[in-house]
Amino acid sequence: MPDRFHYGRISDAVHGTFGISELESDIISTPVFQRLHNVRQLGLAHLVYPGADYSRFAHSLGACHIAGRMMRGINQNCDKQYSEDDVQMYRLAGLLHDLGHYPFSHAMEFAALDYYKQEAFLAPDDESTKEEGEPKESSQGANSDLPPPAYHHEPLGRAVLDYDVHIARVLKKHGIQSSDLKAVLSRENPSHLTNLVSSDLDCDRLDYLIRTAHCAGLPYGMVDIEYITSQMCVDSEGHLCLTKKAMRAADHLLISRYYDYTQLVFHKTVVAMELVLRDVIAQLLECKLLDCSGRAMKEMITKGEFASFDDQYMISKIRDAQRALKPEDPLFVKIGAVLNRRPPKLVASYEAIAPSEKSARTAHKNLAHQLREKMVQAAAHFGIPQELWHLWKTSLGLTKIGSRVPLSEAASDSFEEEASQSVRIMTTSSRDAASKSIPLVELDYAVMKQMSQSRYYAVRLFVHLPEDASSLRNEIRSYFQRELPDFPFSP
Repeated sequence: MPDRFHYGRISDAVHGTFGISELESDIISTPVFQRLHNVRQLGLAHLVYPGADYSRFAHSLGACHIAGRMMRGINQNCDKQYSEDDVQMYRLAGLLHDLGHYPFSHAMEFAALDYYKQEAFLAPDDESTKEEGEPKESSQGANSDLPPPAYHHEPLGRAVLDYDVHIARVLKKHGIQSSDLKAVLSRENPSHLTNLVSSDLDCDRLDYLIRTAHCAGLPYGMVDIEYITSQMCVDSEGHLCLTKKAMRAADHLLISRYYDYTQLVFHKTVVAMELVLRDVIAQLLECKLLDCSGRAMKEMITKGEFASFDDQYMISKIRDAQRALKPEDPLFVKIGAVLNRRPPKLVASYEAIAPSEKSARTAHKNLAHQLREKMVQAAAHFGIPQELWHLWKTSLGLTKIGSRVPLSEAASDSFEEEASQSVRIMTTSSRDAASKSIPLVELDYAVMKQMSQSRYYAVRLFVHLPEDASSLRNEIRSYFQRELPDFPFSP
């Protein structure tokens, strides 16, 4: 990399030693960025995988480094050359892409958005994963000085750029316009290079897959980052893509993401703990022990208090709430589950890989509805308060084209945004004046062409039980199997 990016050095467990610029060093030193040391990337996953407790700070540094490697690959493979200023802008976007994350990451974000009832933020029927299908942004939060009722983490990060004095001072010192930076982060910049920061192939994903694999001790996310970044290029229409030689590596990247999610993010105990945490936060909001409204968040940033809004801040709030409760209170039980790792027990589940077509999605919703209805009856039958039951469902697609957008309609103007974020493969030489690329999922010899048209569907039901209640758990399982004889229970 150019000398600009060797002002300082970072020693990283995943990427080794790499350089940073003076601008990046100054940003890293601000209180709001240092806050990310105390926000875990993977929420409560460390309660299952002890090493999976790395911070959004470490991840953000890695994303910055990978963005630079991707830009270097483009300059090596294409006649069009991007300047050091361009490289710096996309490295900076990678560095700051997680600046607005809530404590405990998505669990708290979902709880806040749900509580403040921002329908525009919520994915339909809550069929969301922690990455794909996140709560949708409100245009009010993105383009207005008035804060929304609650912030999605991405516009909250842009609000930090707007209102934090330390960040503003650093950007002014280095001649960076926050509007230019926000345009990249919000995809308002028309350049397809915004895909470096947010797409099916971005610096965020490339870092967290390999970092999670390394820290959790799992092999599933060990993608070939060195090769992928070295094969980055841009076609004549400005699409970010990979050379033909990297097609297999791209296939493997997307498959690795599927296994990363199903093995770690969707692990039954991780899911159970995060459902409980989400309920706890919702009740703190309901009792006015916590204020995560857009107004409160903006005020927190302008007063310089956002730098303390981290996991430990929330643990303190949760402990304070528990002291005022009686042991038989359901909220007391839930808080104890979070603080002492006592997850609710899985009593019924369904999971399958099925087509992404509407009929399969409808069937998935119906299965969740069946369990929800029977859950109410089971609560009365076993004398367990409904507040101690948790129903979870999810639907995970491997790519935006195929799982969200039918392959036959991928070229339609109606799905231009989704199609623009797909992994693309160069079909000509990257140095041709009229170089062309197509989405990976359109290649007949790509595994993802087949897998992209399917989704992973899951429904799970959990209940809080005493520690020595294995026989009661078996009774509850038998009850659901007896009452729902046609339900396709997973073993």
